[in-house]
Amino acid sequence: MNQHLRTAVEQLYAAPPDRFTSSRAQLVAQAKAAGDASAAKDIGALRKPTLSAWALNAFGREHADELDGLTRFAGLLREAQRTLDADRLRALGRERSRRVDDLTGRVVAAAGAAGQPLGPGAVQEVRDTLTALVADEEAERSVRTRALVRPLTYSGLGEVDLEDVVAHPAVAAPAPSAAPSAAPSPERQRERRRLAVALAEATRSREEAAARVEAIAARLEAVTAELEEARGIRQSREEDERRARAALDAVQAPEAPDAPEAPDADDAVRG
Repeated sequence: MNQHLRTAVEQLYAAPPDRFTSSRAQLVAQAKAAGDASAAKDIGALRKPTLSAWALNAFGREHADELDGLTRFAGLLREAQRTLDADRLRALGRERSRRVDDLTGRVVAAAGAAGQPLGPGAVQEVRDTLTALVADEEAERSVRTRALVRPLTYSGLGEVDLEDVVAHPAVAAPAPSAAPSAAPSPERQRERRRLAVALAEATRSREEAAARVEAIAARLEAVTAELEEARGIRQSREEDERRARAALDAVQAPEAPDAPEAPDADDAVRG
């Protein structure tokens, strides 16, 4: 990307939205006056950012350290995803929502202070873009160019749609600021403490759940044994009942009548 185009991108995407079109026309004229027709054409094709994209671009310029803080957190979360560290993923997952919400509020406040209040739709676009930044490395690089044209969205599955999301394909993201290596700032210390507490809570919850599973499994085993014993007793009692009923039926059956006695010989002669 030549110097005219680089300067134009830097100026246009830092300017308030209502000055974008007039500033672009001036920059096109300057490139033409300098004999750079190619740059003039590229500058003229630069698209005006949405209000949410402008707010993110402006915040990235004025508060790069805060945006870099979210990108460093995103790196930790992606590493936990790659290593399938379940405990860490649960802790960082809860922390992600808090961080995205906090930074969304900071972007909205900064835009309002600059005279560009964001409505509910634009606020949601900022939140969606920061969520995409955490989820996807390419989305992170796009946001860090500070030349977004439109917001990003991430559904939770697949890749983020990055087509035509930045002002020009040649725009590069600046190098992130180095993470503090000496004494961490109070804010960083608080963040570490929050993460440590969240991780400890996740570990405790997992251990409690495992203990409950073991206890339930033991109860289930005992109940299963009792059930089998009860079934055996029931079968034995049923057999006893059948034998008793058969014996009773035999006792209650009517007796057959006695057969008549045959007359003896003397009786036959006398007759």
